Amino acid sequence: MASMVTQPSLGYQVKRLQQALRARMDGVLAEHGLTMPQYAVLAQLAERPGISNADLARLSFVTPPTMIRIVITLEELGLLSRVDRPAEGRARAAQLSSDGERRLAAASAGVAAVEAVLWDAASDADRPAVMAWLTAAAEQLEADRAASRQ
Repeated sequence: MASMVTQPSLGYQVKRLQQALRARMDGVLAEHGLTMPQYAVLAQLAERPGISNADLARLSFVTPPTMIRIVITLEELGLLSRVDRPAEGRARAAQLSSDGERRLAAASAGVAAVEAVLWDAASDADRPAVMAWLTAAAEQLEADRAASRQ
C-alpha cells in the first residue's frame, strides 16, 4: 500500500507561525521583564490612554478577569497608574507611567525586530496582499463565529 503524502493544512501552517512568533516574542519580551499580554496592554494604553479594562481584554485576546490581574500586576510594577473616574462608577482609568513608557519603548524595538523577520519572508510586492489576506481571513472567521452565536 502506497503512503499518501499530503501537504500540511493552512490551519496547521498558521498555528505553526503563531507558535514560532509567540516563542520569539516571549524571549524578546522576557529580556524586558514583560509577558506578551503585559506588552499588549502597555501598547494599547500608549495608543488609547484611559481605555476600559473590557476593551483592553478584547484587544489583548484575554478574558476580563485575566485583564484585571494583568493591570494590577503592571500597576504593582509601576508601569501604569489608575485614577478613579467617579462619574462612571467603579471604573478606574489606566494610563502608562513614565517607567511604563520607557519599558514599552525598549521592548518595542525587540518586537519590531521580530516583526521584521516576518516581513522579510515576503517580497515588498507581496506585503500588502499578505496583510490584506490576514485581515480579511480573520474578519471572515470572526463574522462567521458571531453569526453562529445568534
